Amino acid sequence: MKPVLAALLVAVFATGCGGSSQPDPAPPASPKDKEAGTRARQGDATAIEALLLRRSQALEQGRAKAYAATATGPQRMRDREAARNAAPLRLRDVELAVESADVSGRRARLKVRSVYGVRGIRGSIGSARRLTAVRTAQGWRIRSESSRRERHPWEVGPVAEHRSPHFVLIAPRGLDVDAAGLTQALETGYARMGDVLKRPRLRRRYLVVVAGEARAARALTERISGVDGLAAISDSEVREDGPAQRVTAVSSQRLIVVWPRFSMLDLDGRLRVVTHELTHAGLAGVTSGRIPAWLLEGMALYVSEDRRAGEAAELVADATSAVLPRPGASSPADAARRALTLTGLSRPDAMARLHGAGQEAAYAYASAAAFYIVARFGRKRYLELYNAFNDGALRGKPGTELTDRAVRRTLGVSLTQLEVDLRNWIRTQSF
Repeated sequence: MKPVLAALLVAVFATGCGGSSQPDPAPPASPKDKEAGTRARQGDATAIEALLLRRSQALEQGRAKAYAATATGPQRMRDREAARNAAPLRLRDVELAVESADVSGRRARLKVRSVYGVRGIRGSIGSARRLTAVRTAQGWRIRSESSRRERHPWEVGPVAEHRSPHFVLIAPRGLDVDAAGLTQALETGYARMGDVLKRPRLRRRYLVVVAGEARAARALTERISGVDGLAAISDSEVREDGPAQRVTAVSSQRLIVVWPRFSMLDLDGRLRVVTHELTHAGLAGVTSGRIPAWLLEGMALYVSEDRRAGEAAELVADATSAVLPRPGASSPADAARRALTLTGLSRPDAMARLHGAGQEAAYAYASAAAFYIVARFGRKRYLELYNAFNDGALRGKPGTELTDRAVRRTLGVSLTQLEVDLRNWIRTQSF
């Protein structure tokens, strides 16, 4: 734990509380009293610092009894179970980094960043937590720990670790990932990704977390919506800089496999899903935060050879012939219609906001756009379009106007014309 924690906690201890009334001023404290108060604050700060350090080390070393000993009350039982679940994992650099603290008397409320790494995997995974610590007869102890979501795998249930040449898998204990074909799909997808996209180079090894059910997937991630309809998710935490929102660092990466959906796929389907998510992971370091959703997902659909032009053709035909709903009403056809335009999918988060029929329609349309652009303009110019959003000289906020400027620069047509040509091409795919 960093020395700055002690300084932070001492500062919080030193902060006074105000009230609506104005009592008579107390006599000034003597230098001796001030010195005693400072020593007490420093002692509590040091004790809480030591508590969090012991807690982190016990979890990293798989010592369930020692981990539970840092807590009090019902939290001890929860901690003992979590530490036992995590024991099979080769964790590293486990840390509880304090971001803010509110200490009053015998109670401390802490906002922390709970961080862990896995041996053999670059970077670390972190999530926000709220801890309440109390001063007991045995010293400071953790009374409660909570988070909105973003739970660690071992907090969801018992897990086991599996390793292959390019992946470390954390899966529910008892799930045979080799017999289920997950490891084979991952390694094949890794090779496919390396063949199609020479740059940037893939990481030597990736972390894969397998969620046994959709509920577990929701507990593992907060930033990604619509997990119920997905078989896998690429979850990267990046730092962006400048008006182009260019990525300057990828601090953590993992793939989350949602087992019920993934296990229902055939071998080809599993390979497509894995390659799709690996494409997102491999390109995370060169993907501007301004890139439109249809291009972001289209690239992954193209690399994974996930052709959905026929599906897009049926959806376009259905959306064109469907009767418009009443104002305020909604239907699957209406959701699909909104998702079947490049302009409607030009915001970076446009597809992440969709669910069900709208989400399926958006993926089909993005796939059709990717294969159409490559067929008409070539793969090189398609990659240039993807990279164009990293250029700070291409000014504008994410959305339709910025996308139009990027399309004009790289493909030589307007976004509107591209949409018209794409629609005409899609209609031919129904045959």
